[in-house]
Amino acid sequence: MTFTLWSPLHYFMMIGPFVITFIMNFILKNKSYQTKRMVGIYLSILAILLLFARNIEIFVLSGFKMDYEIIPLQICHFANFVLLYAFWKKSDTAFGLAFLFNLPLAYLSLIFADGLENYANILTFRGQAYIFGHMLIVLITIFAYTNGFIRLNIKKYVSVSVLITTLYVLSLFINNIFRIAFDLNANYFYAQHPESGTPLEFFFDLGKISNIGNFEVNVIYMISLIIFGYLVTFIIYLLAFELPRLLNRKTIRLETN
Repeated sequence: MTFTLWSPLHYFMMIGPFVITFIMNFILKNKSYQTKRMVGIYLSILAILLLFARNIEIFVLSGFKMDYEIIPLQICHFANFVLLYAFWKKSDTAFGLAFLFNLPLAYLSLIFADGLENYANILTFRGQAYIFGHMLIVLITIFAYTNGFIRLNIKKYVSVSVLITTLYVLSLFINNIFRIAFDLNANYFYAQHPESGTPLEFFFDLGKISNIGNFEVNVIYMISLIIFGYLVTFIIYLLAFELPRLLNRKTIRLETN
């Protein structure tokens, strides 16, 4: 079975997380905070198990050769562990990272799913991990937001932004280390080059790859992505947290007058 963009399956991938989250919230509306937290933990564990099954399949099919794809440092792979840690430790920073960073990129992977068209068969762990793995990231994060697990103010937003920037810059060094030391063309956080068919290609084309010895970097690409990332995450933060607070304050004032 192959995948086609803008097919019923593709629409299901894009709409499914929101529909399933709505159903889950309806079923769990009278359940306790702890019950909902455990649901988040179990769903995160399910996503991680699916990721491990995918990685084992890749490892076996490659003839038991090391592949950077099986090391879960890519944005959406890393997101599964971020969500599990967030629910487990009740971490505002981890929840903020998942909501501001992992969620939009996971959803973009559902929209710009061009890579799936290159799969000879999507009825594999790798194919199913792409589809349901990204859907789970979106679903779990929206579930956390709609049930009050994610609490951000401007100070926490800045902390999350600093963390995202640090991880992004660090990924560049990890990619170069893997390439130089192990001859693996790692591309964690898409710091080396953009995913084909995504808007990231526009930013990559603004600059060019420079070499510092064996170290490779497209400085303009990275800087422009960081700036654009700040813009997008700040808009998401304003719409998801500051706007509801403003509307709530106005409602309270109206009720007291």
